[in-house]
Amino acid sequence: MSRQPEVTGAAGRGVTRQVPLRETQVVLRRRLVAVGSLLVVAAGLLIWRLAVVQLAEPDRFLAYGESQRIRPVELVATRGAIIDRNGVDLALSLSLPSLVANPMRVDEPRLAALRLAGILDVDVDFLEGRLSGDGQFAYLGRQLDPAVAAEAMDLGLAGIRIEEERARVRPGNRSALGVLGRTNVDSVGISGLELVYDGLLSGVPGLKVIERDLWGASIPGGEYSVEAPTHGRTLVLTIDRSLQFEAERLLVEGVERAGGQSGVLVAMDPASGQVLASVTVVRGDDGVIQISGEHRAVTWTYEPGSIIKPLTVSAVLDASVASPDTVREVPGRIEVHDATFRDTPLHDPLDLTVSDILRRSSNVGTIMLASDLGPDALYSKFHDFGLGRVSALEFPGESGGSLLALSRWSGTSLPTISIGQGVSATPMQMVTAYAALANRGVRPAPTLVLGTRDDGGMFEPQRAGRTTTVVPATVAAEVVAMMEGVVESGTGTRAVVPGYRVAGKTGTAWKPRPGGGYGSDGDRDYVASFVGLLPADEPQLVVLVVVDEPSLAHYSGGRAAAPIFSEFAQFAVRRLRIPSEAERAGSEQAGRVRAITPAHQRLLDEALLESAAPLPGG
Repeated sequence: MSRQPEVTGAAGRGVTRQVPLRETQVVLRRRLVAVGSLLVVAAGLLIWRLAVVQLAEPDRFLAYGESQRIRPVELVATRGAIIDRNGVDLALSLSLPSLVANPMRVDEPRLAALRLAGILDVDVDFLEGRLSGDGQFAYLGRQLDPAVAAEAMDLGLAGIRIEEERARVRPGNRSALGVLGRTNVDSVGISGLELVYDGLLSGVPGLKVIERDLWGASIPGGEYSVEAPTHGRTLVLTIDRSLQFEAERLLVEGVERAGGQSGVLVAMDPASGQVLASVTVVRGDDGVIQISGEHRAVTWTYEPGSIIKPLTVSAVLDASVASPDTVREVPGRIEVHDATFRDTPLHDPLDLTVSDILRRSSNVGTIMLASDLGPDALYSKFHDFGLGRVSALEFPGESGGSLLALSRWSGTSLPTISIGQGVSATPMQMVTAYAALANRGVRPAPTLVLGTRDDGGMFEPQRAGRTTTVVPATVAAEVVAMMEGVVESGTGTRAVVPGYRVAGKTGTAWKPRPGGGYGSDGDRDYVASFVGLLPADEPQLVVLVVVDEPSLAHYSGGRAAAPIFSEFAQFAVRRLRIPSEAERAGSEQAGRVRAITPAHQRLLDEALLESAAPLPGG
């Protein structure tokens, strides 16, 4: 009998298969293992990450967290001022408004640009590009005139604001610009003394650290520290602003009067080498003479012409080749090698002393003296006077001039160099050479800086440069005495300063053409110059005036440059209180203010005390 399988029925519901409990448990276990494994892996990753954060790279994550809360802010150091020898500001830093924008908050960049362009005088497309940028900060105009910035803000444009910046300002505008130099918009020196002393003037920025929350507010009790900036030092120059202003005015007028293309004036204290004024003016493309931004006193070279003759005579006297009273027969012209040199005006042979040769500015006489001296001694003495090498100024772009090495001299080098042709020098080199004659034969180191001063007013003097003895004091005095004759009755009579004994020398040099040579009679360019020192017996001031390419009606140094010297010297002696001959002699003049230096006053006081003392024996 066969056995039928058991069928379990459910009322009206069909047939249902029963799944064994063991199979269900296996599936559930597998799922639990998978989930557990995932949790273990996740926990491992978390533990590994925590280990990295806490053990392997804790500093990096701490720094990242601090960077979200702690924001260092640089405290800008104020750039030091530049002042003249009397404490008058020549360049200083002031706060000026800059117009900035947050492009993310500007509603209509094109419309805003159109409204701002006329006020800022800036291209519309440029402004639109700035206002349409992706960042949150853009400059629209830097260091603006306060009135311009206020007008821009009155427009009420969204996203536009003002930030104050330190800007470099020169109260004298372009006065002494070539000496002072310039800074860029970030107050970094890029030329002149601003560049040379940028490190001292700039100072050292400070730092402020503040801990802030997510909304930018400072956290009470959070980290806060301030490291104050070290402001730049004040630079004290040797320049006298009043002398500088007057020199600029007179040189502009003088160059215009002479029909020149440019001019240079340098005034120096011969004892110290301190430059009291240094001016360059040029004729612009519009034909107007204006102050130049180039310090041509040290960057421009020219053939000095006859103002080099006192240096030649100094070498002759120092070598005992001749004395001031030595007489030579001087013809009107002389041939040396393959060239002919002549005096102007041409003359028959004359008996001239060395003093006469210098007073008349005789080319032929000077060449004869130089021939007796020889090239070695002449070259050596010119080198001692500072020609052919840069000075101690260390000014950017300074030229050393050109004094050919002896090995390169030709048959005509001695005669041409001895009268100031075939050799080039800067105005600063020439005024320093004359300062040596005025300073008893000792060449000073020229300087533009007296020293620096800190915020507390403590002054630190500039280290004095090295001096050089060029000729004995007796030789220097003899040459100065001969130059006094040049002003009294020679080629420099227009350099007279009433009440003062003036020694000086004129120079009229042919200007080399760019393609070589000096042109021909009736087709030449000239450089006219005059160097003077006063008082002649005890010089306290040396002044050089150079006029480049004067008109043919005023081409000589005596006509173009000497009058400018006279006008400036008359102002300078009053400004510097250099006593006149009458004042030095102690004479009283009713209705006149006496200019007496402190040293002179001490001498007068001592003299009064001596005269009041009782004579020996009652």
